[in-house]
Amino acid sequence: MVNFLLAIGILLAPWQKGFGDELRFATAAQWRQWELPLGAVELTQEGSIRPVAVRRNNNAASDAVVFGGGISRVGSNALEAPEVMDGDENTGWGPDLDERAEDWFIEVDLGRVVSAHRVHLIFSAHGPPFEIFDLLLSTGEQFRDETRTQIEGTLAYRIKERFTGDRRRITYELNPDEPFPVHFVRVEVLKAAPEARLVEIEVEAFGDNLVQRAIERGGGVDIVVGVDTKNPDTPNLANALQLMDGRISSVWSNIRATRADTDVIAQITMDLGAVYWVDLVRMITFARQYRWFSFNFYEVLTSDGARAPDGSLRWTKHFSGWGGWLNRRQGLADHRFTSLPVRFVRISWKTWDANCGDEFGSEAARGCGASGTISELQVFGRGVPVQVDLRSPILDLQGQKNINALRWGGQVPGGTRLELRSRSGNTLDTEVIYRDPEGKEITQRKWERRIPSFRGPIDTVFVIGADWSPWSPVYLEPDQPFQSPSMRRYVQLEGRLVSDDPLVGAQLDWVVLDFSEPLAQQVAAELAPVLVQPGQQEIFTYYVRPERTRNGFDRLLVQASTDLQFDEVRVDGVVREAAVAVVEDGFAVQLPQPVRSGQLVEVDFAAAIFLDATRFELFLEDSRLAEPVRQRVEPGDAEESVESSTNVVRLPLGRSLWANMSIAPSVLTPNGDGVNDELVAALNLVDVLTTRPVQLEIFDLAGRRVAGVESMGTAGPLRLVWDGRTAMGEQVPPGNYIARLKVEGDGSTELAVELVSIVY
Repeated sequence: MVNFLLAIGILLAPWQKGFGDELRFATAAQWRQWELPLGAVELTQEGSIRPVAVRRNNNAASDAVVFGGGISRVGSNALEAPEVMDGDENTGWGPDLDERAEDWFIEVDLGRVVSAHRVHLIFSAHGPPFEIFDLLLSTGEQFRDETRTQIEGTLAYRIKERFTGDRRRITYELNPDEPFPVHFVRVEVLKAAPEARLVEIEVEAFGDNLVQRAIERGGGVDIVVGVDTKNPDTPNLANALQLMDGRISSVWSNIRATRADTDVIAQITMDLGAVYWVDLVRMITFARQYRWFSFNFYEVLTSDGARAPDGSLRWTKHFSGWGGWLNRRQGLADHRFTSLPVRFVRISWKTWDANCGDEFGSEAARGCGASGTISELQVFGRGVPVQVDLRSPILDLQGQKNINALRWGGQVPGGTRLELRSRSGNTLDTEVIYRDPEGKEITQRKWERRIPSFRGPIDTVFVIGADWSPWSPVYLEPDQPFQSPSMRRYVQLEGRLVSDDPLVGAQLDWVVLDFSEPLAQQVAAELAPVLVQPGQQEIFTYYVRPERTRNGFDRLLVQASTDLQFDEVRVDGVVREAAVAVVEDGFAVQLPQPVRSGQLVEVDFAAAIFLDATRFELFLEDSRLAEPVRQRVEPGDAEESVESSTNVVRLPLGRSLWANMSIAPSVLTPNGDGVNDELVAALNLVDVLTTRPVQLEIFDLAGRRVAGVESMGTAGPLRLVWDGRTAMGEQVPPGNYIARLKVEGDGSTELAVELVSIVY
């Protein structure tokens, strides 16, 4: 069966007749159209997206209903029963003493098995506690018949403790040396006063198990048996989910009989759906009446999602070794480590170890296996996620539009970041996805090799086309020009909430994409020359030709990362008188008449280039419009006689870190008469992307340093001045000295030396 999901993942932008419009996301309903790792983030009533903190030492009964738990059974006073887990100590439950004594019980289902420290029973302050009662705890394990088959509807309570007395708060400490995961809590009352009320049952857990809701956050689990073999085995999703379903009675196990001449490696990889601060991984194998540990040699690794150059995940190894006697006695293994960012957890083990064990069969094949049975994999951390990724659907602007800006609002406390990126394109492709019956994506070949009853659905979905841009740089400011190609029909946005502090998180309140009808439906621009010497003033010409424009435009804006000086503007070869204004990072040219389709505009200006691949941006505007509209022009072939088709200027290869460098004068007379009183090192830094130290040092002929001047600089002009004095402010003696200029660049260091004479 083929499902056509061509509309899934595409959002039609609301379009109103007019020049400017916007697409806004600011309500919970609007945000739900995005891919959100709900559970790692939540939508507030006000329509904001904020991270959800991971709890430690939390009361697992308080949110039992979220996991399908609650009151599982109660003998009497059923209407009062939910009050033992509502967080309100003014309400509670007590048995109806007129009912049969065997009905004086209450049983709480935590909804999942919980690794816990202790259980608290809190009684009302307005009456006595139960006089005599039993506390029973169960892992959720069921009784079995003589064939070892679980008996449905039964519960095996392995812990039973009797309490008497008049304490208002009872605490039962679970033995850390005999770990006992808790799923059900039962209280059986043996003797009580009519006014006695149990107001709260609390189970103090290790914390929120991050594996529990990983799939809701966009994560999942992947198991491979026979890694690096020709035919690795991948268990179906339904079986794999048993190690994260919250039930200790269901297990995942490699039941395939694996024997080989070499080791066979298996891996369980858990994707938590977001990056969290993690410090504990717990592997529960057999922690029931019968306890065992089903791993021999194994490793525990974590990854924050960072990739190696070959595209594989980078892993941090926390354990590599053999399961010991303590693991076998407890039926589990705890792996604690210093808190660090984690998105992926991997358990890797030898499911067949070719170098251990006894002889099997007649061929004396040695080896032993380890099933890797896991009933529950648990991961614990604390605080808000380190990183949460959000992604919009593909936004359809219903035609090529001039995309102007991306604006956003939110709360970004210290130690947090809110990152937004964009990409755009004009085409969409379709992709066919083949699935197995559990919904897991498989290859077409595997799908076709299955008999029809074992095939899942086929989905056809929209994906981005070949002309889409890569993801843009991060939008650093809440109101920034659109950084992806602008004249596009489709847009997609990506957000990221980042926190370096587990105690505080960023919040995204709203996002607005501003777009408008284009001033020119088809326009090209190119720059010449495109190869220049560094640091030298050059005259550039920007060629602009609109092929299709409805009403034209009368204003051009040129911007770059270097200083620009306007020279003149021509339309179809005729010099035009224009009003020129200096703007941030460039200049604006106001023409007396609008430019129409087919006309060639040439803008001459002067600039010095200090960075390779310096980009010159060109924008069109129309001063006649009531609302300002700015259209970025993409590079293309605007003039046949110019072979450029780019707006990027390059510098020659093999260049120095500086240009136009000089150290002068060679004779210094620092006597205060204003002539040759100072030694000046002047230079143009080239391709220095980040702030670097530039030093002018003075040495005597014996090599001793007598003075120095230091400045921090990036690409561009720089001057360092020495007044002939030492660091203590004393004049240096007359004589000959060596002046050394030193620049530490991003990939190399540049030195220059000059002989300088001091004369008084």
